[in-house]
Amino acid sequence: MHVSILPTHRGRSALTGALVAVLALGLMAGPAFAGKGSGGGKPGGGGCTPKAPLVAVDNTWAWGQTGSFGLPGQRLMFAINIINYDIGCRSSTFAINLQAPSGFAVELPATSVSVASSNSKYVYAYVTSPVGSADGDYPVTVTVTRSGTTGTSGSATTNYKVYSSDSVSPTLYWASPGAGATVSGGSFNFSVSANDDHAVKSIELYLDGAYRSTTDCDDVSASCQFYYTSSIAVGQHTATFKSFDWLGNSSVLTSDFTAS
Repeated sequence: MHVSILPTHRGRSALTGALVAVLALGLMAGPAFAGKGSGGGKPGGGGCTPKAPLVAVDNTWAWGQTGSFGLPGQRLMFAINIINYDIGCRSSTFAINLQAPSGFAVELPATSVSVASSNSKYVYAYVTSPVGSADGDYPVTVTVTRSGTTGTSGSATTNYKVYSSDSVSPTLYWASPGAGATVSGGSFNFSVSANDDHAVKSIELYLDGAYRSTTDCDDVSASCQFYYTSSIAVGQHTATFKSFDWLGNSSVLTSDFTAS
């Protein structure tokens, strides 16, 4: 989701599992490309089989819908997963290139990365839309090329989804403690989840009306999780969770519980 990509966004765990399966199949059956890689050895011989790399961007808006929502002028992070399909080779260095539409500012802290054979590695990039951007999907394309080659590359395209209006409040769910619950006194792990039609900005906890903690969600997540441990006295209590999106819409979930 908060190129930025954290490997913990909505849709990401499913995507990561799919990539692992794809990688396993590619390692067993993927066609080798011609020419030597920086891993050394000869293709199909000498214990080293070079293959074209795979690149994936984890910013996914729901299943199969790539991209992250951002307000005009907002800086978003994109998480880029580079997978080295080589079998039995030494590490290879891959050059990274990121392209965005004219007027978008691109920050790519790492322009190359070394990835061991049959392994993957994340790099992160940042894209800022122009202040006056119209609503819509703007393509962001990442290309990785094995150093020292011209045709050994992989690419992926995602979207910077500009929006300027939002009237839907986040939804809070899976609160712990739940309403009517009885928990052991002394200390308790409070938690709740929230999702939004664009992106959740933050979640707050109030215990018996007093502020306790805030979780700042990463700026690309439609979903966000809150965790907080606090001491509690024996008796009746009220936990109030509040969630906010980037345009100030908020929602509240209250849970009355007993500590025994």
